[in-house]
Amino acid sequence: MDKSGKDGLLGNKIAAGVLTAGLVLWGANRIAHSVMSDEAPEKPAIKIAALPSAAPAQASKPAGPESILPLLAKADVAKGMAFVQQQCAACHTFTQGGANGVGPNLYDVVGAPMFAHTGFSYSAAVKAKAHGNWTYDEMNEWLYSPSNFAPGTGMSYPGIHNTQTRADVVAYLRTLSNRPVPLPSASQIKSESEEHGASAAPPATAPAENLTALLAHADPAKGKALFEEQCTACHTIAKGGANGVGPNLYGVVGSKSFSASGFDYSDAVKPKAGKPWTAARLDDWLKSPAAFAPGTHMAYPGIKNDQTRADMIAYLNQNSASPVKLP
Repeated sequence: MDKSGKDGLLGNKIAAGVLTAGLVLWGANRIAHSVMSDEAPEKPAIKIAALPSAAPAQASKPAGPESILPLLAKADVAKGMAFVQQQCAACHTFTQGGANGVGPNLYDVVGAPMFAHTGFSYSAAVKAKAHGNWTYDEMNEWLYSPSNFAPGTGMSYPGIHNTQTRADVVAYLRTLSNRPVPLPSASQIKSESEEHGASAAPPATAPAENLTALLAHADPAKGKALFEEQCTACHTIAKGGANGVGPNLYGVVGSKSFSASGFDYSDAVKPKAGKPWTAARLDDWLKSPAAFAPGTHMAYPGIKNDQTRADMIAYLNQNSASPVKLP
C-alpha cells in the first residue's frame, strides 16, 4: 500500500475504537442502573448512629454524708474498735479518765457536750460549732469531714467517707460509757429516711433454721471463743461476777429476762422483763437486740449466723449451777 492508504486505514481504526468504547460505556451504565437504583433505599444497608446530643444537666446531689441512723442497730462494734485503734489511737485515748493527747480523750463522747472535754484546748474554729451535745447526726457530719464541719479546725484527719465504717465507729464510741445513749428509735429512722427520700427497708432475712436441730449440733467451745472475743468487754460470766456495762450472765439461760440483781436496765427492755430466757427467746435477742427491744442501750449488733447463735446459747447454758435441758 502507498502512504495515503495506510493513513486512511489508521483513521478508520481510530473511529472504530472510539465507537466501541462508547458502546461499552453506555452498556456498563445501563447495567449499573439496573442493579443500583438512583433512589435512596427505605432502609440503609448500614445504619450509622447519630451523635448523642448533650444530656440535660442534672441537679447535683446535696453535699454531705449519708445518714448512719439506719445502720447503727446492726453496726459492727468490733470493726469500729479495730478502725479506731488503727487510725485514731495516735491522737486520742479512749479509757475512762484517760489523758488528753494531740486530741481530747473520747470516753463517753457520744451524748457529751460538743468540743468541751475538760482540760483540752480547742481551736476557735470548733468552738464556734460547740452548740449542744454530740448527737448521732452531729458525729456523722464531723467524722465525714472535720474540715467541712468546722473550716479552720486543727483536726487534720481527712474524715471517714464510707458510711458503714462511720456507723461502725460511732457504734463503738457509743459503748465507751457507763450509760450509753439509746440507739435511734424506729420512728427516728423512719423520719430520717423519709426526709432523705430513702428507699424502703431492706427485705427481711430468711427464717432461721430449726433451733432444735441447731442446738443438737451446737459447739459450746465455739460459743466460748465468740463470747471471749466479743462480749467480755461488757459482761462477766463467772458465778458472783460483778455487773459491768452489761449484767453478769452466769445462769442466764432459764432465768427471768432483764432481771439481774443490781443492774440498771433501760426503759426499752423493762417491758420485756420477767419472762424466762428460753432458748428461743435468747435466740431472738442475740440475733438483733435492737429489733427485739427498740431503743435498748445494748450496742451489740447481734449474731446473724443461726448456728453461731446456737453455739453461744449452749455455752451460756453451761455457765450455770443448774443448766436447763435445751430442746
